[in-house]
Amino acid sequence: MGISIKNHWTATMVAGLLTLVTALWLGSQFPQDFAEPSADYRDPIMAFEFAESPADLMAIFGPATDPARASRQDAMDRGHDGDWAFLIIYSLFIAAFFAAYRRETSQKLMMLGVVVAVTAAFTDIWENAILRDLTRALDDTSSATALLSQLHTVTWAKWFALGLGAGLAAFALYRDKHQILALLSLPGFLLALPAFFDPRSFASLFADMIGLWFLTMLIAAVLNLRRASKAVET
Repeated sequence: MGISIKNHWTATMVAGLLTLVTALWLGSQFPQDFAEPSADYRDPIMAFEFAESPADLMAIFGPATDPARASRQDAMDRGHDGDWAFLIIYSLFIAAFFAAYRRETSQKLMMLGVVVAVTAAFTDIWENAILRDLTRALDDTSSATALLSQLHTVTWAKWFALGLGAGLAAFALYRDKHQILALLSLPGFLLALPAFFDPRSFASLFADMIGLWFLTMLIAAVLNLRRASKAVET
């Protein structure tokens, strides 16, 4: 008989709530200050993910003579340790959302969302490994440059996967007559290319819109769970 659609949406809602709680906790683990104030990124972890040069790393962590550098490095590593939990939870959330719509609508296209979840998880794991190495290569320009090149590829593989997920969710929500939620999901898809070509102007906003997409999935899960519950009662 399989898992009921009510249980699918219950699992999605629980995964979404855990994603929200973990995201709030994780934000407190990363360093909160830059060595040099940034006009482009709202916090050091965003600047680190989108860093393009050793000079960008110095602006985040500071030179070897900066007494706060070691604490920033430790906080960044601590945040990436915690990110292991976050990437598992948010990828399960995405997969559960699309699996629920696959169960409810029988649309095979929804399985692409599960692929998005797996891709985001694996590229996030790879990204974390590179960022971990970068915190210990700040004074080695050659190694840092090579790692930054890898980081660019892996980071954007992750963010493009998430952007695609936001677009697919907008499609699913629109077909499900959640037009407002569909509209709120769409910027996470539309901002992917602008952020890629001009990360200093658009990357922070793009990340915020991915966060908004996560919130729309959680709201949709709650609404669809109510609908499924009423269907069972009748």
